[in-house]
Amino acid sequence: MRTIHFRDPGAEPESSGWELPLLVSPRIEADFVHGFTTRAGGVSAPPFDTLNLGGKWGDDPARVAENRRRLGRAVPGRRYVARQVHSPTIARVRAGDDPEAIARVEADGLCSDARGVTLGIFVADCIPALIADPRTGAFAAVHAGWRGTVAGVLPAAVRALANEFGARPEDLRIALGPAIGPCCFEVGEEVVSAFIGLLADARERGVVLPSPRGAPGKSNVDLKAANRIVLERAGVSPEAIDNSPECTHCDRARFFSFRRDGSAGQQMGLIGRAGV
Repeated sequence: MRTIHFRDPGAEPESSGWELPLLVSPRIEADFVHGFTTRAGGVSAPPFDTLNLGGKWGDDPARVAENRRRLGRAVPGRRYVARQVHSPTIARVRAGDDPEAIARVEADGLCSDARGVTLGIFVADCIPALIADPRTGAFAAVHAGWRGTVAGVLPAAVRALANEFGARPEDLRIALGPAIGPCCFEVGEEVVSAFIGLLADARERGVVLPSPRGAPGKSNVDLKAANRIVLERAGVSPEAIDNSPECTHCDRARFFSFRRDGSAGQQMGLIGRAGV
């Protein structure tokens, strides 16, 4: 992935000169607008500094609104998000749907094929996954934490795109954005058992790893490795999956991390279809 810097002089003097970086994937073709935010480019004060896009953890609502306004300049389109609950549920968004109604829907993925619609998911260690189908014009944004991964949220998104729009797995292009890496995602035996239930060869495939600290009863998990495997099993080509190497927990300067900082901010991953 590469970083682009969106600059907007704005109409108001106080907005002049701000710059918002976005990570973008070469796997997502030009007919789609997309990006993964960092914590830079906003107006929130510590500990939410600066581009906090989450509105539930105590940040000043006016600052969050300004952050979201700036993001709307960088990734245009009518933005939709759902109520994320660590489920495998994928909901469809149609042109003209009410964003407030969609925001009440419990789902961890949204899909659409409508131009002018932008789908978003909030993250602060979980994987933000963006999916595009250049053949049908369908696209999806998916939130994949460890619970969603074990529940099969990304294969569910592949099936939803097939059922709703006729998308073929082999045509999909997928970007897995910044998330907690295997270096930092230490878990207990219950989570290890869940991943071995998902992938019997999880240890052999490098999904479940020995604790680098040698902590008794602890292991580390590679969330992205697990999701790459289940996507490939769902028919997605390995070459079509772009895996961002950034670890949100390690990189305090660029990313929020719930495990590191608690409720101190959220990034977003967004994708839409260009045009109106």
